[in-house]
Amino acid sequence: MENKSLRFYAIMALWVVLFVLLFVSNRRVDLKTDINKSTSVFVSVEDTVSLSPSVVTTRAYSAGDDTYQAFFEILQNASCYQKFNQNVRSYSHDYEAHSITLRFADDASQNLLFTVYSDGVCQVNGKFVFLRSPDGNAEAIYQLLRDAVV
Repeated sequence: MENKSLRFYAIMALWVVLFVLLFVSNRRVDLKTDINKSTSVFVSVEDTVSLSPSVVTTRAYSAGDDTYQAFFEILQNASCYQKFNQNVRSYSHDYEAHSITLRFADDASQNLLFTVYSDGVCQVNGKFVFLRSPDGNAEAIYQLLRDAVV
């Protein structure tokens, strides 16, 4: 009888650990709050084709600019969930790579570092995330941000 009780508690403990891991692995990242705290955004658009050097274009916008407002509208309803087991070093491109990096900041510090790649990979503050929005997935968000910059 004692073995059945011990086995039951071991199985329940395993379920609790699995539930906690699932909860921790899908932590939501709140973009809207960090963007609302910001007063400016620095935009870097990077285009890399095969072995050619990257072409990087950088611009800055204040919170009153129409382009800043366009970025806010695109990202305000986006849902980001942190990936559990992927780190920055595990991601590389073997083909054309295009990315847009938005650095939202206030007067004192950087509030949010958001990078989205044309192939649908997204990072928030250096961590990989799943990105979903009413406007589409990460590839669609990349294109909307690209159109807003150009």
